[in-house]
Amino acid sequence: MTFANPWLLLGALAALLPLLIHLFDRRRPRPVAFPAIAFVLRSQKRTASRLKLKRLILYALRTTFFLAVPIALSRPELVRSTAAVTAKGAAATVVVIDTSLAMRWRDGATLFDEARRQAKAALADLLTEEPAAVLACTRTPALGSPLSFEKARLVSQVDELKPGFEAVDLNRCLEVAARALDDSPLANRRLVLVSALTAGGLHLEREPPVTTGPKGEKLKPEVVLRDVAKGRGLDNRALLDARAEPAPQVSAGAWQFTFTVRNFSREAQRDVELTLRVGGEAVAKGFVELPPDGTAQKTLTYRFSPGGPVFVEGALTPDALPEDDVRGLVVTVPRELRALVVNGQPNPLKVKDEAFFTDAALSAPGSPVRAVVRDADAAWKEDLTAFDVVLLLNVPPPAAEVAQRLEAFVTRGGGLFVSLGDQAADVDAFNAALGPVLPRKLRVVKTAVEPSQADSGRAARLAQLEAGHPVLSPFTGRAREGLVATRLYRYALFESVSAGDVEVLAVLDDGAPALLAQRKGKGRVLVFGSTVDRDWSDFPIRTAFLPFMQRAAAWLTGSLDEREQLRARVGELVTLPFDEAVTPVALKAPSGEERVLSKGEAAVTGGPLSEPGHYEVLDAAGRPLEGLAFAATLDPAASDTTRHDVEAVAGWFGEEVVRRADGESTEKKTPLWTWLLLLGALAFFGEGVLLRK
Repeated sequence: MTFANPWLLLGALAALLPLLIHLFDRRRPRPVAFPAIAFVLRSQKRTASRLKLKRLILYALRTTFFLAVPIALSRPELVRSTAAVTAKGAAATVVVIDTSLAMRWRDGATLFDEARRQAKAALADLLTEEPAAVLACTRTPALGSPLSFEKARLVSQVDELKPGFEAVDLNRCLEVAARALDDSPLANRRLVLVSALTAGGLHLEREPPVTTGPKGEKLKPEVVLRDVAKGRGLDNRALLDARAEPAPQVSAGAWQFTFTVRNFSREAQRDVELTLRVGGEAVAKGFVELPPDGTAQKTLTYRFSPGGPVFVEGALTPDALPEDDVRGLVVTVPRELRALVVNGQPNPLKVKDEAFFTDAALSAPGSPVRAVVRDADAAWKEDLTAFDVVLLLNVPPPAAEVAQRLEAFVTRGGGLFVSLGDQAADVDAFNAALGPVLPRKLRVVKTAVEPSQADSGRAARLAQLEAGHPVLSPFTGRAREGLVATRLYRYALFESVSAGDVEVLAVLDDGAPALLAQRKGKGRVLVFGSTVDRDWSDFPIRTAFLPFMQRAAAWLTGSLDEREQLRARVGELVTLPFDEAVTPVALKAPSGEERVLSKGEAAVTGGPLSEPGHYEVLDAAGRPLEGLAFAATLDPAASDTTRHDVEAVAGWFGEEVVRRADGESTEKKTPLWTWLLLLGALAFFGEGVLLRK
């Protein structure tokens, strides 16, 4: 018999009270010589036996009440042991060892250390004539070797096993083990499950494993449960998710990181420290309050210097399972872009200056672009190789030598933005100078309405946007209105025939292209058919102008081509792009282990990833390719250490076939405290009945 609250048994001492009352309540009459009382004494002798019986019953009822109540509050349970199941003769055995992340939980030693010991003990308990095999339960379970009698080799296999970082499917592993037992000629089959019995690994809503008998009948194998947690709860907290996004509202170059923390225990956890680390160095800290079996989020910010990919991770104060207390991600911090803005029509009055609005947009807080504004004469004296992008704002047709420099600049990888205006009115001269770099040559300049009559409603408007292009991808929903509300008074019409792959990113309501993009060599060109000042349109005063110009400059330099951050998980394959110039050939894990990548037609594949953390991608010379670095994270399901009750697992397999390790029998508990409460209530009621008589 066991008690849930044994300290409440002290209340059973109250059962002595009726005895004390019974003893002290006994009255000893003093003999008095009085003849008249003789009749009373004779009557008392006739009723003495009846009164004595009543007092004893009253004493018993009171004692029963004071014993039943405290014992019931201690919640006793009757433990009945079922007979240990033993196979009739030798049994083929498969030892299934859980290798999930939960097996890394430690209290001094890890659960997996205990699993090794238990597995070896299971092999040592086997008879000489019993064949066995060891199955490591991983994402892809498979027997280490067929059933054999070489116990020493099986012990060596157990020693070589290591816990993983994944969530495993114990049901699938048991099915694989059961299929392996079908190959044995022995009639008796046995499964030994060495596990922490976490709810995420073993699904009791599925069917239990069965084996196939000699005649094709389905048989339940004998099951030996070895609970490496020994009935303990496995309290754990984990970082389940990490998200990063720019935070220009904080400061230029700032990013905010939002971490999701989960508490897998029934106790609240307060003041859990969360540290933000950049490149391994702690840069910010905060505290998290976790409700019982609940989730909380915490946001930390950090200001980066421009610089490309950076490995960032959040780390909780380590607990018994420290592997899931850290979660990392790779953030691509925009590098500083150098832009040469060629002002085709300078004007002392700023609002009439061709480059005024563009310079203001590129110089706004949070912009990655550092612009240098020059007029046309001064601009062509600059070394174009010192810039990432050149913006030609209503410039006159340049000389042939300048045009060749611009073409070479684009071909080598530079970005070129072209906006038109009065300087491009001579379309023949403009095409002759810049035709080699334009996506399409100009045909004519069209006037929809004079700027003085802009409110007449006849101005052209943007009707179609290529929202899938990186430059225009943010302009959806309500943000789209900032573009489609733009009014164009004059704009250039382009030739319909063009060479190369030209993308039309925006179309006017009359069907004329307004924004063209094209890749030329290693560079890119973007042409806007109107002006970026207020001479031909009101685009510069629209809300979309600032983000458009910043994104246009970033796309022209390739910054917007940064791939979406790879979400790679431990245990899965990872696919990476490549080009002819640079081909990744190997993955370098956080532990330093390198794995060769498999090359496909347009991508390379590696994995499965063996551990969480920062992965580097190496080229043929062993040099890291920074743009392809990524972080591998744990499956949130692997961090769930909630356990099944062992009795529930035994009932799922079938109590008639289950036994515990070391020959112990399974235990079935029957609660007794409800019956004791009923008995106490009856005793209290009985006392009241007797006292009323």
